[in-house]
Amino acid sequence: MSNTADIVIIGGGVMGASIAWNLKKRGAGKVILLERDNFATGATGKSSAIIRTHYLHPVLARMALHARKTFEHFGETVGGEPGFHNTGFIAISAPGDEETAREVVVMNNDAGIRAQVLTPGELHALEPRLDASPEFTGAAVWEPDSGYADPVLTAQSYAAAARDLGVEIRVGAAVCAIRANGRVNSVKTDRETIQTEKVIVAAGYRTRDLVAPLGFDAPLTPVRHTMAVIRRTKDFGAMPPIVSDRVFGVYSRPDVGDLTFVGTTAPYDGDIDYAVESERPADGTHVQNQAERFLRRWPSQQAAALRQGFSGVYDCSADLQPLLGPIPDVQGVYIACGFSGHGFKLSPVVGEMMADQVLGNPSTPVDITFFDPARFLRNEPIKMQFSYSSQTL
Repeated sequence: MSNTADIVIIGGGVMGASIAWNLKKRGAGKVILLERDNFATGATGKSSAIIRTHYLHPVLARMALHARKTFEHFGETVGGEPGFHNTGFIAISAPGDEETAREVVVMNNDAGIRAQVLTPGELHALEPRLDASPEFTGAAVWEPDSGYADPVLTAQSYAAAARDLGVEIRVGAAVCAIRANGRVNSVKTDRETIQTEKVIVAAGYRTRDLVAPLGFDAPLTPVRHTMAVIRRTKDFGAMPPIVSDRVFGVYSRPDVGDLTFVGTTAPYDGDIDYAVESERPADGTHVQNQAERFLRRWPSQQAAALRQGFSGVYDCSADLQPLLGPIPDVQGVYIACGFSGHGFKLSPVVGEMMADQVLGNPSTPVDITFFDPARFLRNEPIKMQFSYSSQTL
């Protein structure tokens, strides 16, 4: 194997694979992608893989729409399959948040997103199996074009497409260090040293460990989330839409067959766990709590079967927004991390943005410097344009 590369990517999740494919699509030179274990064995493989565009800032809304269009046309654009299912998406806000919901929808509509505000009565008409009682339903936002995908299949499809374009993928290569002296010069693994002038680290929380010796402390916290798995009753009927319930603090996402995944809506609503590579079973207390909150919105499912579920880790940033771009003081080192549970849905567009920046192309479809990792050194965290109430019943 050659020990030189124009660009080395660290991390074989959906983000690293998307960046690799986008680099080669844009004519990058020799690209090597390093993965310690196997593709999508980390946070990607445990993702709920929801594809929605309901965001509270126009930059994020435009990014999410751009990414969703890639999922919709993945076969023609990338090749392979992402397993995209169009179920629709409902965001339920608390009483008192009706005006905010309307303002958010106007902003989303301006970005080109098809969405509308529903009253409790209209929500009940759309999905009568939901309890839309006005005492715990303010307004709902309906996105008919949203859905979910298969996170492992998506990552593998990106990796296969990248390999077809010439990306060299080295699985089982654990990165020990990024070496630099003002400018990156090599990446050391447990097998070899690769000479390079550009490195992109897309390794979730472990990104922090890899760039810390270079003088940048990425403000990341690893939060382990439990996903409860519920088997819907046989008389439930057709597959339901995805529901993000800001009142009860959980989201529910249907899966093939009669399963529903239930997770928490708040990124920090979990347990801090620095052993991010460890496979841990779902926490039974969390599973029960999430199932109970799910039942308050879906009362017909009292007889549904509760399965134990599983857990995965979010790399939460200090402002819950991604860190994308070069780290300070060391030329040639870029990071893509801090997605706080939103990375999968944004992976197509982040791959484009990172590739364009590294290659010196104009930033598309938004200015990537909005997510500059150095913003925290300047005490300039990203703030949302709108905010819902934090009420959780």
